[in-house]
Amino acid sequence: MLRIPQPSVAVVEATIIEWYCSDGSTVEAGQPLYRLETEKVEMDVEAPVSGVLFAAGEPGETYPVGEEIGYIEIQTQRGMPTNDSS
Repeated sequence: MLRIPQPSVAVVEATIIEWYCSDGSTVEAGQPLYRLETEKVEMDVEAPVSGVLFAAGEPGETYPVGEEIGYIEIQTQRGMPTNDSS
């Protein structure tokens, strides 16, 4: 799952500024997925794994740290899709 990260202990919420990849697109591990803004910092968040992106978080919306904002569907060795649970 993709969750809002906590860049520092003091951060309790963050706003998605924009998604760099569209819903349903194939992404590579380490590829920037979206830009996030907190009271103190703006940062890019990278894909933890390669697969197909399913984005649920909306640009301009503010979410609490840890909130699920999407997931990346990865392929198993047998070719069956699975959801990333990290």
